[in-house]
Amino acid sequence: MVERILHIRCGSDIRESLRTAGFDGDFLEWGDPVCRGPVPSGMPDDDYRRMRARFIAGWDILSETRALDRLQSEAAALDTLEQYQRILLWFEHDLYDQSVLIDLLTRLSGYGDLLGRMRMMTVDRFAGEDRFVGFGQLSPEQLRTFKDRDIPISDSMLGQARRAWEAFRAETPEALYEFTVEQDDAMPFLRSAMRRHLMELPGTRDGLSLTERLMLEAVAGGAKTGVDAFRVMYRETEPAPFLGDVMFFHDMAGLIDATEPALTETEDWRDEFDLTDFGRRLLAGDADWVSANGIDLWRGGVHLTGKGPVWRWSEEEGKPVFG
Repeated sequence: MVERILHIRCGSDIRESLRTAGFDGDFLEWGDPVCRGPVPSGMPDDDYRRMRARFIAGWDILSETRALDRLQSEAAALDTLEQYQRILLWFEHDLYDQSVLIDLLTRLSGYGDLLGRMRMMTVDRFAGEDRFVGFGQLSPEQLRTFKDRDIPISDSMLGQARRAWEAFRAETPEALYEFTVEQDDAMPFLRSAMRRHLMELPGTRDGLSLTERLMLEAVAGGAKTGVDAFRVMYRETEPAPFLGDVMFFHDMAGLIDATEPALTETEDWRDEFDLTDFGRRLLAGDADWVSANGIDLWRGGVHLTGKGPVWRWSEEEGKPVFG
């Protein structure tokens, strides 16, 4: 009997390249970008998916109906996995991939008879690539080198993924911080990715997330357009790039469309813009974004609202603090 294989990836970027590289099998995109938007626990699945669909629709790339259809289709696909003898998960080291992965593994842990069939391809570097961002940057020839390099998914991996996902969805960031200082590295890139997630809380110095601060620093360093800023962060300053361009520009728009904007207005991300006086004060540590503009966003299960106090990331203490 021919072995049936399924490849699961948090996007469609390598679908065709895998086929060209000689990886047989079907392909499933499991791509809810849970590193952004509300991910609260304790909700019925249907309500949760509707909440996620409304959030995704805010990026203006899918209607709420299309987004919900996609989320429902992905969820239903998990009930078809029994037909596959080998299930390969392709997830690299960054926050986007690792957060999607712990969501997926937590769900798959309910299908206990599948454990022996599940394998993973997970790396944070590739020989010859000075800055490895993800599988999507690799050619079919480069992907071919991953033949037989997959690793089995163990009970300890599933256990670590479940603990991380539960902490990720908690109402406060304390449990997730405690997770990041554990010594368990069954999943080698997970703790660092979750720490990067915590750095998306407003900073104690300026009320900016690390992403927002890097955006402003890119402009201060000479990036003239949003596209320039994206390239600077993607190629140089972001420790482990995880935001696609749509997500990136949505975050950057928040720095423009505010009571006290940090960037001058632009109609297109290819148009030139600059820091405002307030943006310069933020970078100097002489202003606070949350105090000036308020906040209403989610980081996992943590809902940040108002002008303070809120949960923040303290770079000096290396942990989240409330204030």
